[in-house]
Amino acid sequence: MKKYLVIILSILVLSINIGYAQITGSINDRVSSILITEYFPDYTKVKINNNDSRIIEVLNNQTTIGYIYSTWDMVKSLGYDRSPYEIIIGLNTSGTIAGAKLTYHNEPLFEHDVSEEDLLKYVQRTKDINIANGMAKSSRDKPIRPDTVHRGTISSNLMHQAIFQSSRNAALSIGLYDNQNTNRLNYLKEQNLNWDQLVKNNYITYKRNYISESLKDYSNKNETTKYSEIAFTLITPRSIGYNILKKNRHDKYMASLNSKDQAILIAGNGYSFKGDKWRSSKKFERIRLVQGEIIIKFNASDHTRISKIQSKNSPIFKEVSIFKIDYKYNFDPTKAWYLELLDINYQGKNIKNIIIPYLINEELIIKKVKEVPIWINVWLESKFRIILLSFALLVLSLITIFQDKISKYRNTFKYIRISYLSFTLIWIGWYTGAQLSIFNILSIIRVPITGADLNYFLIDPLIFIILAFTIISALILGRGLFCGWLCPFGALQELIGWIAKNLGIKKREIPEKYYTKLWTIKYFILVTIIGMSFISMETASTLAEVEPFKTAIMRHFNRGIPYVSYAIVLLCLSAFMERGFCRFICPLGAGIAIIGKLRITDNLKRRQECGSPCNLCSTSCPVNAIPSEGKDKGKIIMSECFRCLDCQLEYADTKRCPPLVKIEKLKVKMA
Repeated sequence: MKKYLVIILSILVLSINIGYAQITGSINDRVSSILITEYFPDYTKVKINNNDSRIIEVLNNQTTIGYIYSTWDMVKSLGYDRSPYEIIIGLNTSGTIAGAKLTYHNEPLFEHDVSEEDLLKYVQRTKDINIANGMAKSSRDKPIRPDTVHRGTISSNLMHQAIFQSSRNAALSIGLYDNQNTNRLNYLKEQNLNWDQLVKNNYITYKRNYISESLKDYSNKNETTKYSEIAFTLITPRSIGYNILKKNRHDKYMASLNSKDQAILIAGNGYSFKGDKWRSSKKFERIRLVQGEIIIKFNASDHTRISKIQSKNSPIFKEVSIFKIDYKYNFDPTKAWYLELLDINYQGKNIKNIIIPYLINEELIIKKVKEVPIWINVWLESKFRIILLSFALLVLSLITIFQDKISKYRNTFKYIRISYLSFTLIWIGWYTGAQLSIFNILSIIRVPITGADLNYFLIDPLIFIILAFTIISALILGRGLFCGWLCPFGALQELIGWIAKNLGIKKREIPEKYYTKLWTIKYFILVTIIGMSFISMETASTLAEVEPFKTAIMRHFNRGIPYVSYAIVLLCLSAFMERGFCRFICPLGAGIAIIGKLRITDNLKRRQECGSPCNLCSTSCPVNAIPSEGKDKGKIIMSECFRCLDCQLEYADTKRCPPLVKIEKLKVKMA
């Protein structure tokens, strides 16, 4: 088995750079004039957006009428199998989607199916959705309805999410909603505050004797300095501006600015923050504003002189000025910034720069509303299914924990097993479509290349829960719990075999000497599919059709004749050979078996007599996972064990297990 692990790891290393080769070039290279016309019939020309080269700006003469972008460029859209896909989206300037078209995908869920057209129509139905309203919750009365978790709908949910997130990102890049998805100032809130209240509420930063404090590093403690004070604030919000300037003056000043500009007010006494050379140099060289890596210096064109501050109880300042902050600096008024006084020469002493921080009161900040991921809506709407599945897994766990006691009651256990397999087939498989496949394993294996995004795994709650349970149980007990109890197609095979047995159909088994070689077939198929997935997901998805799960379980045999015929042949085989597909062909079972190599226990009891001289369990095991000859004679091959517990029924049967029969006879003699 080690050689198969080495092959898989080698493929991973050699294929690490192949991941995203399918979608290349700029957005211009991938968008045709036909598609632009489909979204915007009146367009006359296009250009790349000045702020974001991933976005095509569509114009009618000189007027912008919309934008075009790609889900791949915006959010690196990946399907559930971690392969890339691309949807080209058109966005109107009103914020509604002008159109969306799936231009590239390798989704195995739809590949080779008659439902390919349904997927394309699903994407196109996003037209006219307004992205400003937030991602729509899945429901029947919405313009778009992802099919939650019902049969093969993971990709559609992911595509809906990619369309919406790409559109929101594009809107932010072009400033369509003025950054509504980020923290922003509450510009419209009004409060009547006096000077002391403005200072107390941290709307104004006010420092007195700030130069005297700095001079302590350069002078004797007894040296006196002239009085100095400075106050500054952001005056853009009305809560501050109306109190500082009064309403009319503030409105008039703000009307003169660009809608994205900000403004601060600085007032001082003593040391002049403006200096006396700014009129000739047209630059204010004694002050600058610092925010992170942003450094803003002010020119005369940014300056407006104010006679006095209008707030009640305000000190009288010799200098009062407003400075405009141009939007080109990307200044964020909701974050901390600093006013820095430069190269101060006071009383003949050169003082280091003085830095005074400013952070606006949170009462004036509208916190961003974090979008709820689409998978949360899906989980909430699937809560009944989640509860029922969780209960079923709890029952299975209890069966495993108390298997020693249950196995003493052979007939009762048989009813329990048949009932559980029926539930797995009918509810987990046919009703909810929660059938694991090799693509679930591929999604995990490809994480080093595609990145670990938990959203992709959480998009289908039942699949996620079963996958997590399967991995954990495989690490503890091996392959058996999933393959023997939770696989709908496996359950279907076993139920057919059970019915065939009750109808008197005899089983036909391959000679035991061939088992070891036949078991390796599924590992070869697994390695082939994994290797091909790093070269071509389209080819890998074709190879993965070796699994009949989609045909028999997810599509209810509603597929093309070749797929249905293949599934029926395998099911007919199960009437004569117990779980032939699972034992020799299934790549998913092979993947779980490899994980099971790391198990910490097997929890199946054996006696010293098992295999020598007794072979009762070997003949009772329906899948021949207990050899009756060779070096592993009497040993349970855990990578082939489905935990049907037939061997444990024999182990506890005082009338069939030879060691127990012998003990019972001794008891009778002694009595």
